[in-house]
Amino acid sequence: MKKYLLLLITPLIVFAQSYMAKVEPYDSFTIYAQTSGQITTLDKNDETKVVSKTIIKLDSSLEEKELAIYNKQLSLYKKKLSILNASYKKYITIRGKSQSDKDDKLYDLIELQISIESLKLDIKTIQDTLKKKTIAVKNKYIKQFNVNLGDYVTAGTELASAYDISKSKAIVYISDDDYSDIENKKVLINGKEGLAKIEKVDKTLDETFVSAHKVTITLDDNNFGKVLKVEFVK
Repeated sequence: MKKYLLLLITPLIVFAQSYMAKVEPYDSFTIYAQTSGQITTLDKNDETKVVSKTIIKLDSSLEEKELAIYNKQLSLYKKKLSILNASYKKYITIRGKSQSDKDDKLYDLIELQISIESLKLDIKTIQDTLKKKTIAVKNKYIKQFNVNLGDYVTAGTELASAYDISKSKAIVYISDDDYSDIENKKVLINGKEGLAKIEKVDKTLDETFVSAHKVTITLDDNNFGKVLKVEFVK
């Protein structure tokens, strides 16, 4: 009886449904310009390489000059505010000064405070623009640049395409049978266990591959484009 039972179970493993999947970079993305300016730093030699560096820099000379002027202006405004504040405190204690005169002094103080806050906002805006002028990546594969050194770009311009290849992924569309109890199944890659992990399982049926569930698996294999045989077994 045990021999018959073994014969019935074994074919379920041997003839498990298999799928073909292609090894892909874990993530792909396009780098866009977030502000305008002329490209002053760009090295085409970074293409098709994994880099951790500043890959593109836009001219920021004007913003740097404006920031220096605004910071100096802010420093002077703060000194003036300190003087006006001390003067106002003394002024309101002087006998014979009308309430109208005292209010005028207060309005001057308030206007200066408003100017300081407005200037702080301008400084923050310039600092934000300066940050956007420098584009750096960490451990990213630069596929290609879509612009050249010296080009003038505006916000929204596609600058480069890049990949995250810290790990790889493969996407398979599995049947209802394999989807059933998927969380308790092992992933076999070319018949071998322990090479991949299930990252995501779409509970809904795919719109393109009808009657199939999309499953994303991750693996350590940077042979992109390689076709693998994927199986899900208990």
